[in-house]
Amino acid sequence: MKTVTKSHILTLLGQLVRRPLVLCPLILIFTSCLNEFLTVEPLADITTSTFWKSENDVRAELNAGYAHIKNAYKTGFLYWTEARSDNFLGNVTGSSPVQNVSLNKLTSNLGACNWNHWYKLISVANYAIYFIPTMTDKMDEATRNHLLSEAYFLRAFAYFNLYRIWGDVPLVTQPTLRRSDVEKPLKSPKEDIFALVVSDLAAADTLVNVIVDEKFIYSPAALYALTTDVAMWEKDYEKAVLFSDKLYALGKHTLDGVNFADVCRDATTADNIWTLKWNYSTDGENNITATLANSSNPFVPTFELYQKWFAWEKEFNARDLRRVATIDSAKYREFNTKHVMSLPNSSQCWKWSPGEHKPQTEYQECYIPIYRLADIILLRAEALNRLGRTDEAIEEMNKVRRRAGLPDKDAAYYAGDSEKLEEDIWQERQFELYAEGRRWFDLRRTDRVEKVMNAYFTGYIAKYGGQDRYRLFEEEWQYYWPVSQDILNENENLKQTGSY
Repeated sequence: MKTVTKSHILTLLGQLVRRPLVLCPLILIFTSCLNEFLTVEPLADITTSTFWKSENDVRAELNAGYAHIKNAYKTGFLYWTEARSDNFLGNVTGSSPVQNVSLNKLTSNLGACNWNHWYKLISVANYAIYFIPTMTDKMDEATRNHLLSEAYFLRAFAYFNLYRIWGDVPLVTQPTLRRSDVEKPLKSPKEDIFALVVSDLAAADTLVNVIVDEKFIYSPAALYALTTDVAMWEKDYEKAVLFSDKLYALGKHTLDGVNFADVCRDATTADNIWTLKWNYSTDGENNITATLANSSNPFVPTFELYQKWFAWEKEFNARDLRRVATIDSAKYREFNTKHVMSLPNSSQCWKWSPGEHKPQTEYQECYIPIYRLADIILLRAEALNRLGRTDEAIEEMNKVRRRAGLPDKDAAYYAGDSEKLEEDIWQERQFELYAEGRRWFDLRRTDRVEKVMNAYFTGYIAKYGGQDRYRLFEEEWQYYWPVSQDILNENENLKQTGSY
C-alpha cells in the first residue's frame, strides 16, 4: 500500500479548493495537527515543489485560518469579553465557573486561558507571508498582493487579541521550516506585540485590493474596520478618522434600511462588515450563541443593565428598539434581592432570535458579527469628539440613535461638555454592541476598568447577594488573563502573569 505523506495531502487539498469560501474538513484536520503551538511539526518536505504553487494552495491555507478563529472563539470569546464586563452575570453553580470570571477571580486552570488557537492562526499567516513572495506561478499581481495582505491582516488580528487578552505573549513571526527552528520562546513585552499589529496592518493596507467585496473572509472593509479599532487603542484619533473615512469611501456599508434585529440574527446585512460564518457539520456547535440562549443560565443580562436601559429611554420618552431586540424585558421583575446567587430562570440575551425564545439546538449555526458599521461609526464619533469636531461627532452618534428609534441630540444639549458627549457615545456602544464582545475591551481601551468595574462590584454585586464574592481590580496585571498551566508546563521559559 502506498504511503500517504503530508506532501500528497497538501497537493490534494490544493486541487480540491476551487472557491474562496470552501473549508474542506481535510484542510481543517491537517492544519490543526500541523500548527500546534510549541509542538509544531517541521515542514521540511512542504516546499514550493509540492505546495504553494497556485492561488488555490494559498486560498486553502488561509481558509484554514478562519477555522482557527472559530475554535478560538469557542474556547473563550464569552469569557474574554462579555463575562469580564458589567454586561452579564455568570452563574455560581454548574461545571463551568462563569461567575468566577464575572467577579475577577481567574485561575490558570480555566480552558479560556489557553491561547493555542490564536497561535495556530499566526502559524497559518506566517507560512503565507513567507511563501507567497516566493511563488513563481502566473497569479496576477493584484491577486498575489491581496492574498499577502490577507495574511498580514490575519496575523494582526490574532496578535491584537493576544495583546488585549494576555498582554505580554511570545512573538512568533517566522514559519517552522526545519526541526532546528522549533523553540520554546519567551514572552515579549506587550508594546512589541502591539507594534507588530500596527506594522502588519500598515503592510496589509499597501497590498489590499480595494475592489474585493467579501462578508465572511478578508476584505478591504474588514481591514479598515480593524485598523480603526487599533487606532483607537493607540489613541491616534486622526488615524481612526482616516481609516473610517476609507471604510465609508468603499460605499459598501450603511445603516439605512437595516433592521437592528437582523444584525446578529441574519448577520449579512449592509451593517455587517466581517461575519464569522458557522456550519454545524464542519464547525460543531456554536457554543457562543447557544450559551447566551441557554435556559440553564450560565450567563444572564445584569439587573443593572435593565435599569440603565429603561432610564436611558425615559429621558427622551422613547422606546429603544435595540432593547426589545436584545433582552427579554419581561424577566426584569424576576430579579430578587439575592439574585447574584440564584439567577432568574431563562433570563437570556435573545439578540440572535429577537422577541422569542427558541430551543437551544436552533442556535447551533448562528453567525457571529466580528465588525459592524455601527461599531465603527461610534468609534469615529469618539475620535471626532477627542479632536474637537463636536458637531461631526454628534452627527455620527445620531446615525446609530436614529436606527434605534431614538431622537437626535444636538450641540445645545451638550453645551460644550465634551466629557458628557463621550459618556453618551460609550453608553451607545454598550447598548448597540451588547453581547458582541466589545464592552470589556471598551473599558480597557478607555482606562475605565477600575472606575466602572469596582463600582459595579461594591454597588450592584454587593447589594444583590455577592458581598464577599468579588475581587476588586487594583493592579494592571488583573486586566489580563493568566497563562494556561498546561502551556506553562510545556514551556519552562514562560512565566505566569502577575500574581495568578
